[in-house]
Amino acid sequence: MPRDGRRIHRKAVPRLGGVALYISCLAALSLLPFVDNLLTQTLSGFKPEFLTLFCPATLVLLLGVYDDLRGTNAVVKFVGLGLIATLFYVMGGRIDALSIPLVGSVQLPAVASFVITVVWLVGITNAFNLIDGLDGLASGAALFSSLVILGVSVSQERTLMIVVSLVLCGALAGFLRYNFNPASIFLGDSGALFTGFLLAALSVLGTQKATTAVAIVVPILAFGFPVVDTAMTMGRRMISRKPVFQGDNEHIHHMLLARGWSQRRAALVLYGVCALFGLVALIFPVTGSKLTGFMLFVISVAVIIAVGHLRYHEVDEIRAGVKRNVVDRRLRLANNIRVRRAALALSKAPDLDEMFKTTSHLLEFGEFSFASAEVGQPGRRVEWSWARDAEIESPSPSDWSIRLPLVKDGVEWGWLSLYRSVDSEPLLVDTSYLSDLFRCEFTEAAARILTAQDRPAVQSSSLAFVATDGRR
Repeated sequence: MPRDGRRIHRKAVPRLGGVALYISCLAALSLLPFVDNLLTQTLSGFKPEFLTLFCPATLVLLLGVYDDLRGTNAVVKFVGLGLIATLFYVMGGRIDALSIPLVGSVQLPAVASFVITVVWLVGITNAFNLIDGLDGLASGAALFSSLVILGVSVSQERTLMIVVSLVLCGALAGFLRYNFNPASIFLGDSGALFTGFLLAALSVLGTQKATTAVAIVVPILAFGFPVVDTAMTMGRRMISRKPVFQGDNEHIHHMLLARGWSQRRAALVLYGVCALFGLVALIFPVTGSKLTGFMLFVISVAVIIAVGHLRYHEVDEIRAGVKRNVVDRRLRLANNIRVRRAALALSKAPDLDEMFKTTSHLLEFGEFSFASAEVGQPGRRVEWSWARDAEIESPSPSDWSIRLPLVKDGVEWGWLSLYRSVDSEPLLVDTSYLSDLFRCEFTEAAARILTAQDRPAVQSSSLAFVATDGRR
């Protein structure tokens, strides 16, 4: 039932598709013992590996079925997946070595091997569950991943992986017919978790005898889209200080729908993304390990550029932060120094004319378009204004302003307002410098000059004395 805003379907849809996938795979594999040929004779020696794959996968399916029927929270789900991944490790499925670009193969100690194996299994399993928010997306992405594992297995002559991945491809292809938009059945947590775990487990078994470069890169590329979406989701939630396990509607497929795309168009485009990742994964073993780092760099840049066009607030803020800290930092530093120098000059200003002249020099650095001030005690104040364009006599209605009250020891000495256009580039000066340092020195200068003189000496045509009745 579409009970919350995260659901994009509008009517009740069955969601135990994982049971259909599991029965399909189990039925196909159960027929093998009744066939006598070279393939089945070869597979007879892989009974322990079959158990290593399907005993934990069956438990994952049951966990998903329970979640579909009764519901459970993310913590219970992650703990359950962690325990099942531990069982897989105990039964012999493990990542014993990692290949690091420019370093080579690194043999892992037992503790590191256990942690990495469990994190990989739980992470990939959850990745497919996260992208299951669009008709046919998770099952289609899993189909492409299965095809990649099938292709790599054929090239390496891994009989067990060939058979299991081929059976999974058939089950997913048959299921996709009913899962594509408009879907008549959903994968549910049972299907997404079962498929993700089985694929992750196959990739682990495939790395145990593969070349080191293929062992680390090919599985990552095979699950490219789910990995990218999961990494984006975790990163966004941490940056926004949201609970990491709290669901939202800002996954990649949600952002495409927000642009006005239909479910079919979004699914087909993301199928294309999965196909590109899969193609790179298949041709990677041919290129050799020397290009590992370079290829990963190119792929990472392409992913960053693509994600940057999805209008994520977190991505836009990071981009703005980089611009502030790298591009604008030098100009901001120079402007802050100008404010400090102006504050020092104000502390030495002998009269109002020099005080306002110093303020004018400060405002000419380009951040403000208009300024105005009233200085003095009520009934006897001096008005002053400044404009970047000499023909402008008042601020534009589209300007926004900063009003700085001039208060010293509880005594009001007027105000100073700075204006700038709403269409201007970001303000490249720290407002705390203006509101604290500059405002304090401006107030001190005004109070000192006006207190020392019975009447302000007006020497500039830009200054005007205001009488009690308001006449200039």
